[in-house]
Amino acid sequence: MDLMWIAIGVAALFLLNKLILAPFRKLVVNIAVGLLALYLINFYGYMIGLEAVPITIVTGIIIGILGLPGVVLVTLYYTMF
Repeated sequence: MDLMWIAIGVAALFLLNKLILAPFRKLVVNIAVGLLALYLINFYGYMIGLEAVPITIVTGIIIGILGLPGVVLVTLYYTMF
């Protein structure tokens, strides 16, 4: 009987990892890489005529969800408009 509860607990932890923690890790990695890229674009972008993009909660969410394409999208938005 105890072995069954251990198996159920291991299965629950596996599902918790797959359904909640793995996407959260991906989001954190996307935010970190995206903000680093955005910082580099802000630092060196003036050399090629790019506007500085403010690093805010909204840009962080966009970059976190979309990743590097989000950095390109936000940079183009602030450069064009």
